[in-house]
Parts: sequence; structure tokens; C-alpha cells
Amino acid sequence: MDKIIEGKRSVQGVISVPGDKSIAHRALILSSIASGVSRVKGLSTAADVQSTLQALGDIGISIKKDSEFTLVHGVGIEGFEQKRGKDEAEIDCGNSATTVRLLIGLLSGAQIRARLFGDASLSSRPMMRIVSPLKSAGAYIGSIDGHLPVVLSGGRLKAFQYRVPVPSAQVKSSLMLASLFIDGTSCVEETASTRDHTERMLGLMDGGIQVEKFDLGKRIFIKGRKPLSCLDISIPGDISSAVFFIVSALISSSSKLEIRDVLLNPTRSHILDILKRMGGKIEVEVTQKKGEPVGNIFVESSKLRATEIEGWEVPFIIDEIPALAVASLFSEGSTSIRGAAELRIKESDRIKGIVAMVKSFGGEIQELEDGFIINGKGYFHTTEVESLHDHRIAMAASVLALAVNGKTLVKDAECVDVSFPGFYDLLEASTSM
Repeated sequence: MDKIIEGKRSVQGVISVPGDKSIAHRALILSSIASGVSRVKGLSTAADVQSTLQALGDIGISIKKDSEFTLVHGVGIEGFEQKRGKDEAEIDCGNSATTVRLLIGLLSGAQIRARLFGDASLSSRPMMRIVSPLKSAGAYIGSIDGHLPVVLSGGRLKAFQYRVPVPSAQVKSSLMLASLFIDGTSCVEETASTRDHTERMLGLMDGGIQVEKFDLGKRIFIKGRKPLSCLDISIPGDISSAVFFIVSALISSSSKLEIRDVLLNPTRSHILDILKRMGGKIEVEVTQKKGEPVGNIFVESSKLRATEIEGWEVPFIIDEIPALAVASLFSEGSTSIRGAAELRIKESDRIKGIVAMVKSFGGEIQELEDGFIINGKGYFHTTEVESLHDHRIAMAASVLALAVNGKTLVKDAECVDVSFPGFYDLLEASTSM
């Protein structure tokens, strides 16, 4: 499905965005190994989250929905291990890297035989960063040169200590999930902090977790086989989705927007700090502090200035960089982003995708091996944009198109359903000429 975007529109009103995907994946997975029924409110209907729901159902976890909650009937650590079968479970992870990477750890720890596969995009993404440490701990895992399908054949894991070489919340969380089934205490160390949703959630569930911080990183100690308490959780709005509307309000004239009940976890909300230092008129009202901080975000049209993104910042904004590139185009001066080579192994090569998108609108951008440099305040024109079947490229192009006079065509725009079903309906409802 291609989408035509009518430009030169302002952004107005009060909106909400779908529930955070990162928290949703973890809530579903951890609830499945808790003892009893967990209640999850605000679960997104995004395709990635549905992949995790389907996968857990295929393993034999009972998940039901009522008018308000998703009810996950957890079976406990030992009960989950009893899901082992003689035959491999066939698990389709769709386009969701979080689903497959977290499940590799979970199922390896439980010694459940399974074959995990996904679509063409997911099959091109690297899995060795998960597979290698788990094999070292004792898991029997096969793959095709470190790519999907990944076949799990059991193997009893032993307590381990592992330093994650590349900042990755998915790698960290996968190893933490595996360690929940292991006798003894395992340690996962990261030298640069990443999203900490797994740590926070295990704390809420009375998991055997201890965190020791040092410099920019931390060591996470997990005492295995400790029963987990049930969850009763309301999932806040995904800031990685909200950022597209935030940027749209900043760069479009006469815009004033409020986004309610958004995740404000400091490992995720750093994009707000960056946009504010660029001159963005952004105010935050914190409404909840327990577990995950949540609040409302107020945004107005702003005169932006360029900035330089340092390497330590990248893990905190990796999913928001396409939207940040759009903001940079409307900023005074040159914005540089380096240390973001991880973008090349997302749903698409996002560095190439961003560069192609910017150039198609007439913007000035220089591609780097690990990022790009954007010259702001240029003259932009309507165009046709290739989304590369990447949801964040499609949404970034749509937000940019809103600020350009005329009609822009975004190709294969249905890919936004991976993370933000209803994106275009909300965009239409919150914008005006």
C-alpha cells in the first residue's frame, strides 16, 4: 500500500500512541514463566507484539483477552520446562527481532527444542551475538552462518559470566532470560547502559536480580530458578512511536500538541533531551514513577539548531534516529551522528535508507560508515520515497512530507503496522492545513 501525504500542515490536539513494544514483549514472556495469572493492560496490536503472543501460544502458554486486559496464565519455571517435547516447536517470529532474540534465550534456558524462523528481513539479521554466549554456556544451537532459522536442540546450561561486546538490550535480556532456569548465579555485564526494562520488570516480579553499576555500565547478577510473582501492569505509550509526532510538531508551523501517558524511562527518553538542546519547546509532566516512569509530553513549533550526537548517546536513541534526521533537516547548521553502525543491520540498512530519503526530498546529507552529517535549512520538494519496507523509514518520510508543500508518495507504507498500527489515521486526525 502506497500512501499520499499532503504537506504544509500543522499538528494540533491531544493524542495517545500505542503501548510500548519493548515492555510488551518482556511482560508477555516473563508472565509466561511466573506462577499464576498476570494482567497486562494496553498491549499494542503491532505485528511485532503479535509475533510474541503467537509464539508463546505455540509453545502452549494460555493467553486470553477480555475487554481491558490480556491475561497470561503463567506456568512457573518448572512448568515451562515441562513444555519440552520430542519434536521441535516451529515458531514463526515474523519481522520481530526482539521476539526471536528473547525467545532464543528463554527456550535455551528451558531446554525446549525449537526451530525459530522469520520473514526475509528478519532472516538477514545477525543472531550470533545471541547464539555464541548461549552455546558457550552449554546450549545446543544451530544456525545458517549466524542467521535464521535457528534450531535449538536442548543442552543443560551452566551458570555463566558474560560481558556483552556491543551495547544491546536484546542480547542482555536474552541471556538474562536463559539464566532464570540455571542453578546458581549468572552475571551479564554491559560496559554501556542500554534499555533496562528487563531489570525493572524482574524487580517488580521479585526475581533474584542484583544490579551493580560502574562508570557507564553495570553488572547484572541473576540467581536462577527463583519463582517469579505475577504482573499487574499497564503498558505506557511507546516513546519510539511518539517521537514522530513530536518532531512533526516541532518542524511544522502553528503546531501545539499534547501526547498522554508516554514512557519516560531515562534509557528511552534521551531523545527528548537531544531535541530540547536543539531548541525544541518540549515540556514533560511526570504522572507515574513506580516501575516505569510515565507522563505527558507537551510540544510546540520551534526554531531548531544543529547538534552533534556523541557515541555514548546512540544506544539510547537507536530507534529514534530516523525521526531525529528529519528534525535535523529543519535545524540551523550541520548535525552529525556517528557511532551508529548498528543502524545498518536493522529492518533495512537504515543509514542508506535515511540518506536516500533525505536526498529524494532535496536535502543535503553526507553518508558515513557509522552515521551521517545533515545540513539543515535547505529547500525541500515533494517526491516519491522508498520505505524499504522499514516502518521507521516510512514514518520518518511521512513526517517530513507533512512539512513540505505539495503531495509526497510514500511507497509500501503498510509496513508501519509492524510497530504503529493506525499511524496514518492518527496523523490525519491530528493535522490540519
